[in-house]
Amino acid sequence: MRLTLPHQTTQQEAIKKIDTYLSEMMKQKFPGITVIDPEKTWENNIMRFSFGVSKMFLDLEFSGLVIVTDQEVIGEAEVPGIVTTFVSEEKIKSVIKQRFNELFNIK
Repeated sequence: MRLTLPHQTTQQEAIKKIDTYLSEMMKQKFPGITVIDPEKTWENNIMRFSFGVSKMFLDLEFSGLVIVTDQEVIGEAEVPGIVTTFVSEEKIKSVIKQRFNELFNIK
């Protein structure tokens, strides 16, 4: 899955906002879901991330990268097929876009 969104701020500010937001998300507790081995690493303006999600007997792995340019954020991620069986890729993109716009105060 690939998504490109304009951030309407500086590259450094966008990196800071994304890094802070993801750090908080990785620490958050979700009812009935365990986040396993969350990792994110930055190399200049590129962040690589990975984490697992466990719910009852189901374990899923997610990974991808985020590239922050002067004008936009490009996200690429591998979404397990079983997820898109229940939630469309378009719905996932819509939720990400909504959260992104809230983070960057874009109306």
